[in-house]
Amino acid sequence: MNNKDLRVIKTKKALSEALFKLLTKHEFSTVSVNQICREALVHRTTFYKHFYDKYDLLLYLFKEKTEDYFKVDLKTRINAPFTSFMKLMDENTKNVERRQMYDAAFRSTLVNHFIDLFKKDIKDNVSRISVDPKVPEDAIFYIYGGLLSGMTQWVDEYQVDKTPSELDDIFHRVVNLEVKD
Repeated sequence: MNNKDLRVIKTKKALSEALFKLLTKHEFSTVSVNQICREALVHRTTFYKHFYDKYDLLLYLFKEKTEDYFKVDLKTRINAPFTSFMKLMDENTKNVERRQMYDAAFRSTLVNHFIDLFKKDIKDNVSRISVDPKVPEDAIFYIYGGLLSGMTQWVDEYQVDKTPSELDDIFHRVVNLEVKD
């Protein structure tokens, strides 16, 4: 399938917008492919031509919503991962995030997607990051991603009420990464 074909682009857009709209009203785990298709005015077989399942569509939606993340300066992304992520979220996205707060399927997919994004970012920019020479270079992105995952899980499980800036501060007290100028 040609992802540059206008029909493909329009169909994927309709499906992702439909899912986004449904996520403002329903928990992800309760949304069905049929509901998404009805909302998008797309036949179910067409859905499966473009996406494996609703999780695949959710990942596509996350990728669409986070494209601008990599336009943020590397230093900001590394030094303030929680703050830089929150700045990307518009009010509609924040509404979805609040609605999905207790949906384990949504949270797990979201967290794993962002951990993978952050790890890839570190891996792609490892030459620009200053870290203790005793720390193996190839371990940095695993440690970084693991800490982000752990902190996110901590915030969720204990309903920690901290600002993104406070989370960034805690994060950097545990991990000491700096971007070279």
